[in-house]
Amino acid sequence: MSSYNNGDLRTEYIDPQIFIPNGRASFDLDASKLAYLPNMRLLNVGCTSDAAGAYNRLVGSMSVIRNIRLLDGRTELSALRNPVPYLGFKSQQRTNADNKSSACWLKNSRVGLDIQQTNEVLNNIHNNVATDTAQPGAAANATNVGYLDLREVFPILNALPCLPTDVFQNLRIEVEFETQQITTNTARVNSTVRPLLAVDCVENPELVRALSRALKDNGARWMEVEHDRFNIPAPAANTAGVQQIVSQQSMGYIGKRVERLLMVKTLQSAAETLNAGEQMGYGNAGSQAFQDQQTQVRLNGKNVFPGFGGITRPMERLALISDEYGSCSAYPGSVFYNWSNADILMSLGGLQPQSGKALSGALSYDCVRIGARVADLQIQISRTADGAAGSATTAPRSTNLACNVNMYAEVDKSLVMRPDGSYVVVYSQ
Repeated sequence: MSSYNNGDLRTEYIDPQIFIPNGRASFDLDASKLAYLPNMRLLNVGCTSDAAGAYNRLVGSMSVIRNIRLLDGRTELSALRNPVPYLGFKSQQRTNADNKSSACWLKNSRVGLDIQQTNEVLNNIHNNVATDTAQPGAAANATNVGYLDLREVFPILNALPCLPTDVFQNLRIEVEFETQQITTNTARVNSTVRPLLAVDCVENPELVRALSRALKDNGARWMEVEHDRFNIPAPAANTAGVQQIVSQQSMGYIGKRVERLLMVKTLQSAAETLNAGEQMGYGNAGSQAFQDQQTQVRLNGKNVFPGFGGITRPMERLALISDEYGSCSAYPGSVFYNWSNADILMSLGGLQPQSGKALSGALSYDCVRIGARVADLQIQISRTADGAAGSATTAPRSTNLACNVNMYAEVDKSLVMRPDGSYVVVYSQ
């Protein structure tokens, strides 16, 4: 552990107390400190590899994270399950300029596009595997590792001015590591690097009292991101033009107040995103487009979207995402299923055995604003088969394949302080 001190704040870099490569890491925070600021950072996120191969192009080195939790003793303060599809969405939820200038470097991803001068197609020409700037190396001290601001995965940190240790006496961060689909080449043997936790400790008692006063008087309230999932089976008959309609009731949010709900469609078999062992496009970290998709949501017995089919067009779906979540790095064809013009407009830089068509329909997200307490929540998604084989060498034929719909809902939670100085985390009333 090392530290830098300016009198009021001390920045410390903490090694994990437990680290099992390809297993998990656990960080225990020192309870003798007065308080911690919420701007916690996880550093050295990534892996080493026995041979060259890029990280997942959408989430970069964050693809090594399977689950992550913030605990106080046995109390779970915040957590994100199955984070890769959500972090894939967050990766494109920035402007193109932000992505190409900073995010792709911090996370070893390849988001943020420019027009190539040589052939006038769109490509990420900054963090390029060909120049060895976005791939894990073989050395144990590999420099191609990433940075994660933990406020992205722990929303409670955005609601707390600080974490005083007289309230949170046993703070711990646990990370479970992923072993599959970390890099674009599945033949690579990967081993997760020992991560570091960077924290800012407040050492001025007066400053701690000022920062923690509101917390101790009023508690805190935030939107926790909770994960639920349902399956869309492969069409019983993959005949061109035949419509498949799936309606599913979500039980994960009943009785909870939910604001926005994000839906990320991934393939049940990640092998369908591979071509000769190489990930096509963004692999299984993005959200797959379907042919002629229609999405309707029924909340407490009423349709949320107008009409019988609800959201029926790809650009309507993209507009809704932009309205609810703000800036996003969409590109031509990002929401279109099997778009033939993707070959003309997009490039993968010759880094894998397919063309830019692998990025067609790779960022087709769905969302809905609930803004109410859930008594009944039903999701209906329809799609049309195209009669093609289950997968192709240019992009997964997702409309014909079994898929998972990962739901990430903003659930209203509160930290309620008790008269004795202890607290309880509850769902807001």
